Amino acid sequence: MKCDAVLDYLFVNGELHPSCEPAIFDRIDGNSVYEVIKLIEGVPLFFEDHLARMRRSAALLGADIEKPARQVRAEINELVEKNGCADINVKLVWYPEKDGSIFLTYFVRQDFPDDGAYRRGVHIILYDGERRNPQIKAVKTSYRERVRAVREATGAYEALLVDDKGFISEGTRSNLFFLIDHQLCTPPSDAVLLGVTRQHVMALCRVLAIDVQEKMLHKDDLNRIEAAFITGTTIDILPIGSIDRLQLASVGHPVIQTITRAFTEEVSAGIAAEKKGSSRKAAGKN
Repeated sequence: MKCDAVLDYLFVNGELHPSCEPAIFDRIDGNSVYEVIKLIEGVPLFFEDHLARMRRSAALLGADIEKPARQVRAEINELVEKNGCADINVKLVWYPEKDGSIFLTYFVRQDFPDDGAYRRGVHIILYDGERRNPQIKAVKTSYRERVRAVREATGAYEALLVDDKGFISEGTRSNLFFLIDHQLCTPPSDAVLLGVTRQHVMALCRVLAIDVQEKMLHKDDLNRIEAAFITGTTIDILPIGSIDRLQLASVGHPVIQTITRAFTEEVSAGIAAEKKGSSRKAAGKN
């Protein structure tokens, strides 16, 4: 596995190490599972959801991640302090070995869209391919590199995967939502990686009384789409401005705007609650 750690420090099995000593990554291959969590003001967003999904991925490989959540959280907090950075992505990697396992906690480079991407929407391309097991978030470096090369060559922010029957399932690093015949839809849960942001968007839609149908989208039906957006840990809710040559008026769509406002409010409330809880703990120690 290629070392993708940034800043000064990382954790290897609970021990703090300099990030400039990346030899541990040479021992990790495609049998590992991982999660990337967005930090805002030092708060890991939806931390419990991400760790639960990581444990499910390992379970599907026939293994257990025994590391307690409180230890992972403590490592993240210490990395924030040691690296002097509170707004970044943190990556968790678990890899099984013959006589144990490796658990890494470290910061990775941010690939946040700029403000203009949210104002105009992003360009998306179609890419022939599908996940062998969409429920496992595993490290497949060669696949990611191929997709990244295509995105960069076409100027696309993301690529939507198209299977051999022409159906679109998800992005290479995101989930897809689209409006067709005034109905909000998303590909079925059993056909995609169950994104944490997708999970929260689905829950918010229930609260907002916005019906969401789980259905596949065929590439031949793209011209029927009114608007669309992708969701993900780094991007939150990101409107799609175009898919290949198809132009979409996603940014100003009222359904997307409503969901985006609700999601932003949920994130802000979560950060405020987390900081309030931390202040109480600090006061209690004093």
